[in-house]
Amino acid sequence: MSSKQLLRLAGVLVAVLLLWGVAAVASKRSGRIPDSGGLLPKIDTASLDTIALTTRTDTAILSRSRGAGWQVNGHPTDAQPVKQLLRGLADTAQTPEVIAESPASHARLRVTDDSGRRVRLMSHGRLIADMIAGKHSVETSGIYLRKNGKPEVYLLRSPLADALDRSSDEWRNHTIAEIEPDSVSAVEIRRGSKSYTMKRSGTRWISSSGSVDSARVLELLSAYHAVKAAGFAHKAQEDSIRSAQPRRSSRLLDRRGAPLLSMTFDSTAGGFWVRVTPAPAGSDRGEVYRMESWTVDQLTPADSTLRTH
Repeated sequence: MSSKQLLRLAGVLVAVLLLWGVAAVASKRSGRIPDSGGLLPKIDTASLDTIALTTRTDTAILSRSRGAGWQVNGHPTDAQPVKQLLRGLADTAQTPEVIAESPASHARLRVTDDSGRRVRLMSHGRLIADMIAGKHSVETSGIYLRKNGKPEVYLLRSPLADALDRSSDEWRNHTIAEIEPDSVSAVEIRRGSKSYTMKRSGTRWISSSGSVDSARVLELLSAYHAVKAAGFAHKAQEDSIRSAQPRRSSRLLDRRGAPLLSMTFDSTAGGFWVRVTPAPAGSDRGEVYRMESWTVDQLTPADSTLRTH
């Protein structure tokens, strides 16, 4: 091989090395794709039985039990958010990207132990994943995550971004009752010292306080088709609420005269505390719910708003 050929070969080798060096520097400056075990392993969501989400001020323990489905802190969950969470965990197409490797970035991205939400996935007593979920990225579908005990911070664009951002109350089932209007034969409502009763008579409704507009009664019954809570009383509040004298009450009877739903309402500065007795199927017996004032007004209207004018 001639000296010219050797020089050319050396020049090509130098060029290749230079290109490799530039590519390596560029990959370090930009986000790099981790190996498959960097953040989330492949998860069989059917085998998950516990998902623990904890912050400094809130704890949500999602647990699966045979027959009862998923519960959060011992209460029934809203099925839709749980499905969204499981879909996000099962999404094998999601590709987390390392965007920071220094602990100095943890506070800014809210993935410290104090500022983030710790996420632990368990299967039959075995820890599958342990992460710290931080703030959302500029993109609405992105969230910053860090493997617990590791410095690397990942950006994950996935439905998990919204699913991991819920408080313990937001995981709970907010449905108090679902009553079919056609199943109701009588409505009893008390507001303070005043009360009235309405009974079905064929296609019309008759009230103890005078003639009523049947169309407005049907609007009232439609409010009971899906009764939802705005929130829940905490344990420290429940005892004082149960001992308070209710300001309002409502009772719906079926066509045989048996109670369909009975509710009591205790007013507060910001709304009403609501209790249900007996508790409907699927709800927590003895639970104390929080409800907005306008919702309670729909469920317990003044009799004057239902009269025929």
